[in-house]
Amino acid sequence: MSPHPLRYRELLKKLNAFSIEERGSGKGSERILIKPNQAGSNQGPQYTVKCHGEGDEIYTPVIKAILRRFNISPKEFWK
Repeated sequence: MSPHPLRYRELLKKLNAFSIEERGSGKGSERILIKPNQAGSNQGPQYTVKCHGEGDEIYTPVIKAILRRFNISPKEFWK
């Protein structure tokens, strides 16, 4: 499967397989993604994504940046 835009809910579902979760929201329409160092921890790599709703499209460059931030192989993510 090649890289393509994903709806926010689809992106979150795929990222959950890599232990990445949404933790609250930032300023305005930003959502905070985090990969906790330990279960229940708020410490670890984080990335903020602009999202106005679960159906928003997240474009490929943003997805690539998320994968880099969390050290996820694009091949693993897109299979």
